[in-house]
Amino acid sequence: MKEKEKKHSDLKAKTESSPSTFQKLLPYIIAVAVFASVTILYFSPMILDNKEISQSDYINYQGASKELKDFREKTGSEALWTNSMFGGMPSFTISTRYKGNLIQYFEKISMLGFPQPANYLFLAMLLFYLMLVVIGINPWLAIGGGLAYALGSYNLQILEAGHNSELHCIALMPIVVAGVMLLMREKYFWGGVAVAIGFSVLIYAYHPQIIYYLLLMLLIFGSVELIYAVRGKFYRRIIISAVIVGLAVIIAVTNNLSALWSTYQYLPSTTRGPSELSSNKQSTGGLDRDYAMQWSYGIMESFTLLIPDLYGGSSTENVGVNSNTAEQLRKFNVSDEQVKGFTSQLRTYWGDVPFTSGPFYVGALVCFLFLLAMFMVKERWKWWTLSTLILALFLGWGRNFSAFNNLIFDYLPGYNKFRTPEMSLVLVGFAFSFLAIIFLDHLLKGDYEKEEVKKFALRSLYIVGGLCLLFAVAGGMFLSFSSPNDESYKSQLMQATGNNQQFVDALMQGIKDDRVSIMRSDALRSLAFVILGAGLIWLFATDRIKRNLFVGGLVVLIFADLFFVGKRYLTDDDFVSKSDYDRYFEPTQADQLILKETALDYRVMNLATDTWEDSHTSYFHKSLGGYNAAKLRRYQEMIEHQLSKSDSANRSGYPFNKSVVDMLNTKYIIVPGKNRDEQVVSNKDALGNAWFVDSIKIVNNADEEMNAVSHFNPATTAIVDKRFESQIQGLQPSFDSTAMVKLNSYAPNNLKYTSQSSKENVIVFSEIYYQPGWDAFIDGKKADHFRCNYILRGMRVPSGKHQIEFKFEPESYFVGEKVAYASSGLLLLFVGLGGFWKYRRRKESAK
Repeated sequence: MKEKEKKHSDLKAKTESSPSTFQKLLPYIIAVAVFASVTILYFSPMILDNKEISQSDYINYQGASKELKDFREKTGSEALWTNSMFGGMPSFTISTRYKGNLIQYFEKISMLGFPQPANYLFLAMLLFYLMLVVIGINPWLAIGGGLAYALGSYNLQILEAGHNSELHCIALMPIVVAGVMLLMREKYFWGGVAVAIGFSVLIYAYHPQIIYYLLLMLLIFGSVELIYAVRGKFYRRIIISAVIVGLAVIIAVTNNLSALWSTYQYLPSTTRGPSELSSNKQSTGGLDRDYAMQWSYGIMESFTLLIPDLYGGSSTENVGVNSNTAEQLRKFNVSDEQVKGFTSQLRTYWGDVPFTSGPFYVGALVCFLFLLAMFMVKERWKWWTLSTLILALFLGWGRNFSAFNNLIFDYLPGYNKFRTPEMSLVLVGFAFSFLAIIFLDHLLKGDYEKEEVKKFALRSLYIVGGLCLLFAVAGGMFLSFSSPNDESYKSQLMQATGNNQQFVDALMQGIKDDRVSIMRSDALRSLAFVILGAGLIWLFATDRIKRNLFVGGLVVLIFADLFFVGKRYLTDDDFVSKSDYDRYFEPTQADQLILKETALDYRVMNLATDTWEDSHTSYFHKSLGGYNAAKLRRYQEMIEHQLSKSDSANRSGYPFNKSVVDMLNTKYIIVPGKNRDEQVVSNKDALGNAWFVDSIKIVNNADEEMNAVSHFNPATTAIVDKRFESQIQGLQPSFDSTAMVKLNSYAPNNLKYTSQSSKENVIVFSEIYYQPGWDAFIDGKKADHFRCNYILRGMRVPSGKHQIEFKFEPESYFVGEKVAYASSGLLLLFVGLGGFWKYRRRKESAK
């Protein structure tokens, strides 16, 4: 009886001492609640007031994808091709839905129903948090890690700009890293699953540059692990992990085969591919180096990681009516209203890039903690994060560190497909946040001697705080506060003020003084957060505050530091009512006039805007211009050589080659009128959807083809590269007064014509040539077609009456989707069975 009572007493004591399920789940519930609350704080106008976020790039995307969305809603299928911009192009990099990857649907559950793009900010916090928890970090402390990673200023800026896919991929990176870390701990099943799922959703989210940077970071991680494995002579774990990662990547690739295969086939034909023109010396298989390196971060500008507005913040800032600039304006009797207007959009940024939405700020406190971690952390993670930091900075400096980056651009596989080097700094945010939390977790667990913590905390304070103080006190003495763009800005001011040199010089001095003031203010702000963070660590190390207060204080400081800087770049002003948002897509009077046209298919050239960066026209019409960073290389070359240069050959006075505009069936040209109104000019010379030609000119290469296009009559002549000569061999085209060809039905991926001629001849179609994917048929039988006039399609057609059809049916999409369905379905089945098996084993071992 006594033995029974003792067992009962022991069980009762054990039950009372062990936490309940709710207590175990509480930190995770709180974490989700915190992340949801932070998301609502940033996006309250959208979530609570039903407003829309005004994202410039997303608005451009709406215009670029309109035809594709309309087709999807009408037919339930994907067009895969759009004629709404740049004459016509595949939709693989615009708006194609790849349904075969089933993993995507499970990712949506984790976003808690937040609207896009708020869901990506929430996801970034949540997944970084879960990554930290998975590797054993205190779940309360991990909340600070989630905030530190997600709320870096760059993430808020790309949200404001509309780079949604970029933030989506940044948010997903921690899944893959968590999986790799689990593999290193010999948790092979769940590690492999995390890597496979992580890469599956990353590829689906589709921002190749972020994925590329993640691969570089993982390569560094693997290299560090390999060095330690060689030293310790434990190869088994490395080999098994490498094999599992390889298999996981293969699975992720097959899960996204339709997207990857289609893009792989498309890229060589884009501006990322090589040029055939001998005049283009740079484009031998990637972007032009000068173009790719435009957004290179300044070396000194890298200190914005610590001091946000060290270089003036965004391109234009509101410095207020009490600023130095305002004072200078008042000296010249400028009215208060004009002072207010001018200072609300002042050019405060003085860094290296052409324009910017703001700096890469990872947090002053996070910078301090990272440096302290470099002193204290003993694990090899320190060398991984340090190496990642160095590589990210070197890459981010771009043309400012050309000795390194020219080599990388020329020889690192795939790197020359990307632009905006400064984007690499997203890895800095990851590295800083990760190692800072690793250090704090060790500190909480008592892994460090307190005297050592105090010593290195003080040393870190001297270094990081000293930098802040140096910029605050003496920054105005050793920094120039002059921008490479200042001269052009000064010229604009001279023109606007009637060459009033004295006024402009005084104004530029006021701007420079405001730049100094902004720098000094933020340097002192960063110093305050560094001191507060160091103070908390000192108090904890000397046992003057409890553990919970220490963790809570750090989380609050990290949040406060980053949140208020982030709100500079994602403000309530970035949200508009739905009615105001819809006005972006209201047709102008010019649009309304053109939309009365009844023709099935024609094009519009809009010269009243930036033709080659315009998506508004694409929203309503099939445009010669557009907005896309991966347009066809040959079309881009036509823009550069024919559509953006005056028609000197024909002496017509047009600011473009009229013959090329005519052959692209441009029925309407929008030109700027008085008072910024748009006027519509009807082009009577547009050649229609297709036409027979009287003669063919064979050329030897792209150079000859481009030269020939500069001065020819497209109504009568087709210019054909000799590579297609076999398709027209033996044909002698001539004028046929009875010949006609008519477009009967139009869909972006399916064009049907009727042709009639008394003799065999060549038809030129006013459609952009692209292969692979487009198939041609004559009377239902597959027929050859070729490229002509540098960018158009041509076809040899027999005499008589025929039905001609073009279908866009890329095998990469249709076969790829079937493989993706099968692959992702098998992955889900494997995860389900594996999870069930592990659950059964755990249950049996517990008995």
